[in-house]
Amino acid sequence: MYIHEMIKETHRLRDYMTPENDAYFGEMVRTLRSSRLNEAEGEEVLLRLAKEILKGQDQNKTALDLYEEAPEVHAQRLVDTLFVRQPRSTKDKIKYYIMIPWVALTWVFFIMTLTGFFSKWFGGDLTYTRISTATLLLIAGGSIILIEGLTRFMKPEAKKEELVADQKMNPRTMGIYIGIAAGILIVAVLLVRFLPAFVLSPWDSLILFVIGLAGQKFYFLRKTTNTKSYA
Repeated sequence: MYIHEMIKETHRLRDYMTPENDAYFGEMVRTLRSSRLNEAEGEEVLLRLAKEILKGQDQNKTALDLYEEAPEVHAQRLVDTLFVRQPRSTKDKIKYYIMIPWVALTWVFFIMTLTGFFSKWFGGDLTYTRISTATLLLIAGGSIILIEGLTRFMKPEAKKEELVADQKMNPRTMGIYIGIAAGILIVAVLLVRFLPAFVLSPWDSLILFVIGLAGQKFYFLRKTTNTKSYA
């Protein structure tokens, strides 16, 4: 949807809001349109918020009931969330923390596919790969720690006072991340003796890679839409 189409649709949806909800939404509009989000991102967020407010309104909930904080505070929280790419709701968080290892393991199977077919391409036999369940768990857990660390320490355009606070906490927080990563590594090494290992052919790895890509496309990257129309 183009920017002007999103703006037009947002204006149309506002016509169905109660005065209280419209006033709340207006404060979020001012905050988001004056934020560091680009125009397309801002209008996309506003359109989604308008739909959420109307859905709540149908359930006799005000916008304040939905978001439980001042409109400018909630709007700024959304801006910060978009920049660090963190999920908001519990459902989004669960999906987010499943997606990270899913993507990591998908590309591990892609690498195994390439290495498995490599010798075949040069006239040899197919190479089978033996991988333990503990190794897969290590990759899954390590990917979450890596992404969390990157999003934690690469926040853009932080305010000066926030930056100072982060600098004071960084050594401690970094130590926590390193400790968790070391713990995952130790547990994985210990579990190698108890968890089963699998031998995968390049074809097996390719199938798992395709399944992984399909999951990314049709579940994790799918955008949900509000099916109710206010016409």
